[in-house]
Amino acid sequence: MTHPICSCPECQAMCQRRPCWPTPADADRLITAGYGNQLMLDWWFDHEQNSTIYLLTPAIVGSESGQAPAHPAGPCTFLDANNLCHLHDSGLKPTEGKLALCQNNTPAGLHEDVGRTWDSETGRALIDRWESDPPRGRRRALQEKPARRQERRKNGKGKNQTNP
Repeated sequence: MTHPICSCPECQAMCQRRPCWPTPADADRLITAGYGNQLMLDWWFDHEQNSTIYLLTPAIVGSESGQAPAHPAGPCTFLDANNLCHLHDSGLKPTEGKLALCQNNTPAGLHEDVGRTWDSETGRALIDRWESDPPRGRRRALQEKPARRQERRKNGKGKNQTNP
C-alpha cells in the first residue's frame, strides 16, 4: 500500500507540532537504515493499563539521541526545508504518520494503539539496544549529569555554594 504525500497546511502542522510514533518494527528499520541518532526516547502513560510505556520516536528538533522534553512539542527532525517528510519516499515513515489523515479523519485511537506496541519484550529490548551504544536517551542523561557537576565544581559553583 502506498501512502500519498499530503502537503496541505494541516498535515504539515501535524509534523510541526510533534513527530509521529513508530512501532518497534518501524524504529528498528530506522536504526538499521542509519537514523538511530535522529531518534529520541519518549514516554506515554497508558491510563487503561495504569503504566508508563517508553518508546523510540523521531526526535523533536534539538532532542536527537536524547529524551523527549517534559511537554513534547516541536518539529520533527525528519522535516525537510519544504516541510515534507524526508522518510516518506524511503518507505521508513512511522506507522502513525502513514495512517494519520488530514481533515480529522485519523483513525480513532491510532496514537494509543501505536504506543501500546512498545509494551512488549521486543519494544523494551530495542530501546535497551538503542540506549546502550553509543549512550543515548536515559544513559546519555546519566553520563552528562556527573560531567555538569564536575564543571560546576571546577568553576567554583559547588552544591553548597551560593552564586553572587
